Amino acid sequence: MHKNTLLLASLLAVIASLLVGFNVGRGMSQSAVPEASPSPKLTPTPTLTYLTESSCGVSFQYPNTLTPMESSGSGLILANLTSPESSIVMVCQEEIPRVPLAPNLMESTSIRAATGTATVAATLYHDLSAKDGSPIDKLIFTHPKTGLDVFIAGYGATFNQLITSLKLQ
Repeated sequence: MHKNTLLLASLLAVIASLLVGFNVGRGMSQSAVPEASPSPKLTPTPTLTYLTESSCGVSFQYPNTLTPMESSGSGLILANLTSPESSIVMVCQEEIPRVPLAPNLMESTSIRAATGTATVAATLYHDLSAKDGSPIDKLIFTHPKTGLDVFIAGYGATFNQLITSLKLQ
């Protein structure tokens, strides 16, 4: 056999063995290499802010996810800029009409005074938005000192947290 033919056959044999080795290596499972698991995303816990609404004569706590917006002298809007459906509206005025709902959609509750053990009767209405049918809760009561009706509307955990912390001034 000629020397150049022997070198060419050897070179082709080395290339063929490398190609076979790469293909065999690709077919092997890579179970020894652990997959990177996604790290859990931590959402910051909202901090609570205490607010006294002097025109309505109430005070309450609300999370920092809500932003108090300018309103008339008879109310307040707590807007959630990233999730508008979590916003809360508070209005104080004379003779706010009560919501005509079935008794099973109304819940009697009471609001505590900031000092002492006095309470005021309130009604929580579980209603639907006339605009799009989404749920909305409305709390209505008459403030004993000012004689004004207080109307608070919203929905969800933030609304429930606010009305749970609500106190009369």
